[in-house]
Amino acid sequence: MKIAVVIGHEPKSKGAFSPYLGMSEYDYNSEVVKHLPEDIAIYRRKAGVGYQKQMRLLADEMDPEKFDLVIELHFNAANNLAHGCEALIYKKNARSRMFGGLFCRNITKAYGTRDRGVKELEVPSDRGFYFVYYQSANALILEPFFGDNPEAKKFLDPKKYACIIETTINDYMAVL
Repeated sequence: MKIAVVIGHEPKSKGAFSPYLGMSEYDYNSEVVKHLPEDIAIYRRKAGVGYQKQMRLLADEMDPEKFDLVIELHFNAANNLAHGCEALIYKKNARSRMFGGLFCRNITKAYGTRDRGVKELEVPSDRGFYFVYYQSANALILEPFFGDNPEAKKFLDPKKYACIIETTINDYMAVL
C-alpha cells in the first residue's frame, strides 16, 4: 500500500498556535513526520497561493504517484473549551471513513481524550473540503486534539503521536 502524509499549512501561514505545545500546527506536524516510517512519502503545501489553488497543485503533484491513502496532519483550535479527536473525509468515502474511525479510536485510547468521530465534508465551504475533494486517493484530514485546550499537553511528544499514526496505518491494512 502506497501512503503519503501532507503537513498541514506552510511556513508563511502556519495554522493554529498552541500555547500548550509552544508551536503552530505546521511546526508541530513537521516534527511528527520525522518519526514516521521511511516508506511513507511526505509532502508540503506550496506557499504563496490561496488554499484552493494549493490543494489543486498538491493533488496534481501527488496523483501521478497513485497513492492508496493520503493523510493531511493538523490540529484544531476553537474556543479553549472544545476538545477531542476527529477525522475529516469526503462524503461517503468508506475507506477514508474506516481509517478515520480507527484513528479516532487509537487516539482516544492512547490519550484518554474524547472521540468526536469522522466528519463528512460535502460542500466547498466545509473546512478542509478541497484537500479531500481533489485527491484521487482515499484522503482524510487528521485533527487529533485542540491546541488551545489544555488537552494539547498530552501530545507534547511528537514521536508518540507518530507511532499512533503508524499503528493506525497497520490496523487499516490488516482489515483491507
